[in-house]
Amino acid sequence: MILSQDLYVTYRWRQEPVLKGVNGNFKGKALILGPNGSGKTTFFRAICALTNITSGKILIDGRPVEDLYATKGVLSVNFQEVYTLLGSNVFDLVKLYTDLSDGDSELAFEMIKDFGIDLGFLKKRKLSELSLGQTKIVCTALALAMKARHVLFDEPFEDLDPAKKGRMVKHLNQYSGVVLANTHETWLLKNHQNWIAFFMFEGVLYGPLLVKELLNAEIFMADEPDALLRLKVLGKMVSLVRGEGRGTLLTSLENLDRIYELAGG
Repeated sequence: MILSQDLYVTYRWRQEPVLKGVNGNFKGKALILGPNGSGKTTFFRAICALTNITSGKILIDGRPVEDLYATKGVLSVNFQEVYTLLGSNVFDLVKLYTDLSDGDSELAFEMIKDFGIDLGFLKKRKLSELSLGQTKIVCTALALAMKARHVLFDEPFEDLDPAKKGRMVKHLNQYSGVVLANTHETWLLKNHQNWIAFFMFEGVLYGPLLVKELLNAEIFMADEPDALLRLKVLGKMVSLVRGEGRGTLLTSLENLDRIYELAGG
């Protein structure tokens, strides 16, 4: 279980916080949905102790995250920066990191091959020499192959074509540990109906809701007392309501960046 308690992150003195009192309890499989720049990646970096926390705390299985440094089997993530400490080719990089974590390199390689990437190709390329989509696949495969109890996926569907997005859905759904994935895409809701959903806007976390409750939910640009969830966007109250034709269907949006257009209109 990952627990965030009143978490604030500020990058510069006197700057408005990037994360503003984030509280969340994450177990099982959960999505954090939000537009680009909403604080999702910063939140994941804080969970991984890759950015300084201004105040508040993060606990993983009841232990402060700063006490878990180099502890095997607890947490893994698909951040590219985690896997670029060495300049070796990608094939050797996968072997090294899975060995260090008591993970399963064959699991990583099978997943990589499932996406159509030849292992011989990986022996000739460094991680920095891959395309954006290939990098996302390799780093996500590494995160899964660590066999950690908790896995974070930062925008795991970004830079992938539709067929590869479908394969990524399959791999994430099959994982047995605690999975926390963030995304600005709404199409995937129907593929994760048994997951829990949170929303993040402007550094504030909202939720939880069952994903299946969002399949027919509409965005209504007003404060509705019977809303499934109420959010604040650009200083305005936005409600997620049960689908009755009053608003814009959430799943009809190409991505959640569109909410800023609706709120500003």
